Amino acid sequence: MRRAKPMPDSLRAGVALLALLVLAVVCADLVAPFDPLEQSPTVRLSPPSMEHPLGTDAFGRDILSRVLYGGRFTLTASFAALSAALCLGVCAGMAAGILGGLCDAVLMRIVDVLMAFPFTVLALVVTALFGTGFLHLLFAVAAVWWVPFARLARSITLSSGNDTEVAAARVLGASGLTIAVHEILPKVTGPAWVLATFELGKLILSLSALSFFGLGAKPPSPEWGTMLADAKVHFFRAPHLLLGPALFIFLTVLSLNLMGEGLRDRLDPFEIPGF
Repeated sequence: MRRAKPMPDSLRAGVALLALLVLAVVCADLVAPFDPLEQSPTVRLSPPSMEHPLGTDAFGRDILSRVLYGGRFTLTASFAALSAALCLGVCAGMAAGILGGLCDAVLMRIVDVLMAFPFTVLALVVTALFGTGFLHLLFAVAAVWWVPFARLARSITLSSGNDTEVAAARVLGASGLTIAVHEILPKVTGPAWVLATFELGKLILSLSALSFFGLGAKPPSPEWGTMLADAKVHFFRAPHLLLGPALFIFLTVLSLNLMGEGLRDRLDPFEIPGF
């Protein structure tokens, strides 16, 4: 019997760190020392202290509290957008690989166009047409971020075409949908999760960048990218304003990259097309 591979240390560290960050964000009502919208002009731009571990901003609001509550928007938007992109990409890639012909050609040309189209430009177009907002931001992300998943799913589908299990299912008269769900999808799932961990880190950085330019959460709602944008005005006077949101973005992306590395090692990268 083939023994299961031990969990890599990078995967353990990534899961533990991400779980801690998500728990802190989810339980912000219990963990945050202050209301994230509460203003206190008497302590504005205060440096880190025992009362305010990350200091206060230009309105006297506690930065730690705002970072914890702001993580809800960033992480929720990132997870929701990635989930939509993952489902769309895997379905499109498997359809292209199974149907082939005109369907494959059309989908791959769409993929080529979207890969050459800058994500930031698309986000600006969507914002100009529909305005800023959570749903509009998700639409802009999902419209582009499905591409890498589609390419991965198509590659695995094509490489699985001559597998014994797939050939046997065809001989037994199984439909294309049955073969896709029961034979090919399980082979796509593992590599897709590996790719998703890396892409989620990139997505968080991109969403924070969009919020930095004013395309994300609307003030006074806290959000990591928006907090960085507010901090740049007071950089020389109060550089500590950057510490909180930048640190949480860094730790979140680091945990996802560690998870991706660990998952890739555990699933054997030599068996994953594209890795």
